[in-house]
Amino acid sequence: MADWQGTFGDDYTERNMAIMDRRKFFSKFMHYEIRNAFEIGCNWGANLMALETLDVHAMGCDINQSAVDTATDLGLTAVLNDGTGCWEFSNEFDFVFTVGVLIHQRTPDLISMMKEMVRLSSEFVMFAEYLGDDEEVPYRGERFALFKRDYGKVFEALFPNAQLMEQGTAGKELGLDDITYWVYDISNCASAVGVEQTPRQSFNASEETEPISSFVGQIGKVGVT
Repeated sequence: MADWQGTFGDDYTERNMAIMDRRKFFSKFMHYEIRNAFEIGCNWGANLMALETLDVHAMGCDINQSAVDTATDLGLTAVLNDGTGCWEFSNEFDFVFTVGVLIHQRTPDLISMMKEMVRLSSEFVMFAEYLGDDEEVPYRGERFALFKRDYGKVFEALFPNAQLMEQGTAGKELGLDDITYWVYDISNCASAVGVEQTPRQSFNASEETEPISSFVGQIGKVGVT
């Protein structure tokens, strides 16, 4: 796993300080009458800043202390957290989202993060990520990778009562990098314990068995260990 808490994460924050304005992207979702929002993996706060200009009270969390400090210095609200246990909140936000964060999560962490998004939200979740067919792609050197998946399929497997409100793509004209986004109404989803996880034997005999959702395990071995 990339060292997001250390220099690797610090470098990521520095590279992304010149990120493009994303107000046009988030304005796409204002018809949901969003009053407050929470971002998992907020980095220095570009998305939070965009939402604040749209009169949405926004806050977020990030695993990297430098990113949180930068967001705070800019007058934004951010806390240090890996996005799987923000226990001070529960069903408090209209809109909980990620942008380019799920792609860095191996399967067990991906499940935990999606469950946390549902636990935090009272109505909607949105994730904007690279779409792919369960594909592992090198990222910043051979030690690291990102995962292109059908994140909507994974989410619906975990939360079959979630209602897909919209799915689309966004490119540089909206300040993003040819990503796919999904918006779900999760108001009918359980938010406490979440999906039951069961052991599954890895596709690779040299890998350890991982406690992951049995259905999600069917999409392939990418991101299992």
